[in-house]
Amino acid sequence: MRDAGSAEDTPESDEQYDSVEIYRVLCPQCAQPIALLADEERLPEHALCASPWNPFGLTVCDGSGLSAAAARDAADGEPQEEDAAALLTLPAGLDWRTQPFSHAGGPVARPARPERTAAAARR
Repeated sequence: MRDAGSAEDTPESDEQYDSVEIYRVLCPQCAQPIALLADEERLPEHALCASPWNPFGLTVCDGSGLSAAAARDAADGEPQEEDAAALLTLPAGLDWRTQPFSHAGGPVARPARPERTAAAARR
């Protein structure tokens, strides 16, 4: 049995799970900054967007899966300790519902009506 006042029951004991160490590196193929966890050895799969006007034309970067040692540091190379919740949360100004690839609605999102032909109009 554990004591009610043991170190395992205190909020401080959970702090080890609240932050993660990350490195920021640049992909050697596309030069995009990528955040790596301290224990990651390979670059994660990431995409290239040929044009911001066509966000559906994504392709997988050839640098995906390369050794993390092949990537150069994006900053000073020191690991940064960041809050895990902040790392996994969208920026405050980004609302996925208003992005051009979302189904936010509007006149463009409505289905087109079929054109009436002359034969259908006579009926």
